[in-house]
Amino acid sequence: MRYRLTSILTLGLALWGEASSAQVRLLETGILCPRISSGELIEAPGTEAGVIRRIDQGLGFDLPGRTVPIMDNLGFGFRIALKDGASAQDVTIVVTHPPMGAAQVTRQEWADTIWPGETNLNLFTFEEDYEKVPGPWTFSAEIDGETLVEVPFTVTEDGGRGPVEAACFRFMS
Repeated sequence: MRYRLTSILTLGLALWGEASSAQVRLLETGILCPRISSGELIEAPGTEAGVIRRIDQGLGFDLPGRTVPIMDNLGFGFRIALKDGASAQDVTIVVTHPPMGAAQVTRQEWADTIWPGETNLNLFTFEEDYEKVPGPWTFSAEIDGETLVEVPFTVTEDGGRGPVEAACFRFMS
């Protein structure tokens, strides 16, 4: 339950420049093959678990796509960065999804900072049964409630398994 939301974080003070919506760009979206996550847990009170895991910056998506089959330890999300010339930006990463868990949570969020010259990867990983809810999911980055980048995903019970299983064969036991 405590390790589903993962984020590559670089902490620091933000320097504000031009309009925030002009400063952040989407680099890629995709799916990360099932693997056990490791890394430091950091507080994230806006999440169902209350923590997220800081993951290895070297991780890359194993396949592109926005149709995500429900599979144990499968991750999906987006990578964002600042546009050229932009100053560091403090953002809120938001994941919305169908109701999950006893509290029927539909929105989870955490604070992050995007630094010039670095990328920012944010994922959700299915680790607990209550998290495996099919339907529309959305990842977004916001500043003061203003959406900078938004990416929709469709989580399915069966659809999209073939390509994921083919790409992830080496990770599956």
